[in-house]
Amino acid sequence: MFTDYVRILAKAGKGGNGCISFCREAFRPHGGPDGGDGGKGGDVILEVNPQLSDLSHFLFSPHQFAEDGQPGKGQKRKGRDGKNLKLEVPPGVVVYQLDPNRIFHSSRDLLPIPKPGEPLKKIGELIEPGMRFILCKGGKGGRGNFQFRSPINQSPRYCEEGEEGQSGQFLLELKTIADVGFVGLPNSGKSTLLRQVTDAKPKTAPYPFTTLKPHVGIVNFDDGYRMSCADIPGLIEGAHQGKGLGFYFLRHIERSHLLVYVLDLADPFLDPVQVFYTLRNELEKYNKELLKKPFLIVGNKVDLVAADSLNHKSLDFNKRTGLSFLPISALKAQGIELFLNSCRKSFESTKKLIPSSPKVLSPLT
Repeated sequence: MFTDYVRILAKAGKGGNGCISFCREAFRPHGGPDGGDGGKGGDVILEVNPQLSDLSHFLFSPHQFAEDGQPGKGQKRKGRDGKNLKLEVPPGVVVYQLDPNRIFHSSRDLLPIPKPGEPLKKIGELIEPGMRFILCKGGKGGRGNFQFRSPINQSPRYCEEGEEGQSGQFLLELKTIADVGFVGLPNSGKSTLLRQVTDAKPKTAPYPFTTLKPHVGIVNFDDGYRMSCADIPGLIEGAHQGKGLGFYFLRHIERSHLLVYVLDLADPFLDPVQVFYTLRNELEKYNKELLKKPFLIVGNKVDLVAADSLNHKSLDFNKRTGLSFLPISALKAQGIELFLNSCRKSFESTKKLIPSSPKVLSPLT
């Protein structure tokens, strides 16, 4: 099951306790303190693995605990540090910290949406392969009695306990990273278009809502240039209110630099202009920032439209919107080369340079 929202309870390891010990060896029956320090608790670390595509591996393990540090020993020996717990996530994960006062019930908290009114504190994003994020820091080890010796007290009989590791409840949200995002009604041919231009193999069928999860594919140009494209489940009117499947997956095009509106020209009951404005309206109600993204419009399924009808639809669309669409047939590969070149040109001219991120981040101090 594709999973792009998951809640976890994470706890870093507790630091090991310090040791109370005194040197006892030949010719030194009353030696001084030699208790070692405890080891540090293990951290809980998120790390990007580009081979992963969703968060389903957390569904049956929502509780994640790092190893505790070991206690110190005599002869000033430090306890072993607890092992870090590495949790792998796909690129594009946003991390939120949830209300620490709420009781965690895994059976009820693994829901695809946050609870109404629940405070969400964004603490980080993991985008680049290999990027690491320290979710919870392990506790410091306690000091052994050797550390407390002084001229006043040369034989301290006390030590420190190790500190508790950080813990918290977190929401992991996956937002697919793609250069180009396809937007359209159900059965408009988005998946067929993705199959035609990339190496992705989404399911296609002549009925609505065939696509039940986002798909990302890579377009490989002859000169070695690469561009990623994402297809999300179709939108319907009212998607921003939770109707259909599109609203649930709209987050997956938030990071796209270019949007492609895919219109079905073959359906006699659909007005391309009305469909375009419906799609724009749903994006606006979900997130107004999406309307600021550059876009292309393609009219799909031209192989099923008569030439005079196609010309009429094109002129009517331009007259009523002031815009033009690229006529294509994803199934017959008509107009695909022009479409890809237009996508590349638009993407290259609008792509913003993103500053490099540090490889290791920590939200908690």
